[in-house]
Amino acid sequence: MLLKDKVALVTGASRGIGRAISLGFAAEGANLVICSRTESQIQELTAEIRAAGRECLGVVAAVENEADVNRMVAEALATFGRIDILVNNAGLSNPKPFLETTIADWDEALNVNLKGSILCMRAVLPDMLRRGAGKVINIASAAGLRGLPGSPAYAASKAAVIALTQALGDELMEKGLRINVVCPGPVKTELLDRSAVRNFVVKNPATILPTDDVVGLALYLASDMSGGLNSQIICLRNSNRW
Repeated sequence: MLLKDKVALVTGASRGIGRAISLGFAAEGANLVICSRTESQIQELTAEIRAAGRECLGVVAAVENEADVNRMVAEALATFGRIDILVNNAGLSNPKPFLETTIADWDEALNVNLKGSILCMRAVLPDMLRRGAGKVINIASAAGLRGLPGSPAYAASKAAVIALTQALGDELMEKGLRINVVCPGPVKTELLDRSAVRNFVVKNPATILPTDDVVGLALYLASDMSGGLNSQIICLRNSNRW
């Protein structure tokens, strides 16, 4: 097993990529801390992971809320004693043309997609630094590398996550931490139906990635196989656009 007895915290775990990563990590031996805003979905996934023979702590939390994040991490450390892997997956997309994107839309995208990752890393990194070990996997988007027309707030927030990853990876690499960012193109999840790229992928279905592709890469980055790989932007896509 690639992650035997490791402890992984996955945000935005109730569906889509986060759910797939959580189940994939559990199948490879990890114990999980999972969070989402939706209690019923977190309870369902927690039960599924436990039924598979792994320990799981399910927490209802909004990643842009500092009190929620600090409570979640405190509960995780009290339960497991450490966090070996952090997957910052929670995110949202509210596609609108630039002039129709309100300041409230910008605030929401930046709060969830960027601030959420910042708060989770601020809460988790002190424990990793004390132990001199830890893996952080930030889930951004190919839209953060090639801005997505019709979704400027989403694209900008994900570009910021990419820059943040490289800055922290370089800052902390001598402390034993490894921080990388995954930038998927369109993935077959519920979010795709609300994406600004939906019309493009309907016309070009071969561009859609299965969630297993993202899970496999996340497993590699979380495991010892990835060695010292750090500060890397890894793009998964079947098209040169998004």
